[in-house]
Amino acid sequence: MNLRPLGPQHNVETVIGEPGWTDALDLDRPLDAAVSTTALHYLAEGSLRRTYHHLAALLRPGGVLVNADHFPSDDTQPTQLAAHVGNRRSERLRAFTHEDWGAWWAATAKDPELSGLLAERRRKQPPASREGGGHNGLCLPRHIELLRQAGFAQAGPVWQFGNSHVLVAVR
Repeated sequence: MNLRPLGPQHNVETVIGEPGWTDALDLDRPLDAAVSTTALHYLAEGSLRRTYHHLAALLRPGGVLVNADHFPSDDTQPTQLAAHVGNRRSERLRAFTHEDWGAWWAATAKDPELSGLLAERRRKQPPASREGGGHNGLCLPRHIELLRQAGFAQAGPVWQFGNSHVLVAVR
């Protein structure tokens, strides 16, 4: 792997999956890695397919895409069993007794210091996520299939806890 020092940080505002989103990145060389956390499940399948193709084009050969997200069960026995074990473990450890996703956002909305940022977030959200939907429903095997079609040589989960996975794809 060729590691390069990071330049000055800058923010780019673009909507992943929309036409021209990769041009807004203004990259001067291929990437070693791209990372996404709980974002790609908002994309409809066609948009996700194009996004995986765009990401493959941005990565150098041997570069990796790391996608941490929630993937619904594909209705196979091992997948259902893994989700069940993850849920029971969470219950035993009381891992989610403090706050779930909805409760976290409700508490955030009550914080006066965050109200402006929260309003900006709502303004920028894709319509599907504003309407309470937004999960494309694609299971892990379908993501892996789309990644392979996009030009990734290898793709598979490297970590799982219930329906949460870290999926790594190598170009």
